[in-house]
Amino acid sequence: MTPADFKATRESLHLSLDWLASRWKVHRQSVQRWEKGDRTIPDAIAQDLQALEAQAHLIIEEGIATADSDLFVPRTDAAWDTDGMPAAWHRMIAKQIAASTGAKLHYLT
Repeated sequence: MTPADFKATRESLHLSLDWLASRWKVHRQSVQRWEKGDRTIPDAIAQDLQALEAQAHLIIEEGIATADSDLFVPRTDAAWDTDGMPAAWHRMIAKQIAASTGAKLHYLT
């Protein structure tokens, strides 16, 4: 995985530098250095990011197959903490499902 692939994947998954740094138990600056190409991306880190991407694709495919006309998404991370993934991740997934199914997005109340 190149630094450009790494950054593009992170951004496409709507995962912040801080969230990934926390997940991987590294400093935010380490993630930035991997994205810039200043440091080699460890294999385990690249594999985890690729696994997150695969997980997102699987959830999107399943969501498209079973989507209702309304999808509910968290407004903030505090509103959704059942799986440890950030709210932006869930909104990205729901948006992709909605784009394929015509479902409408609503915030959880």
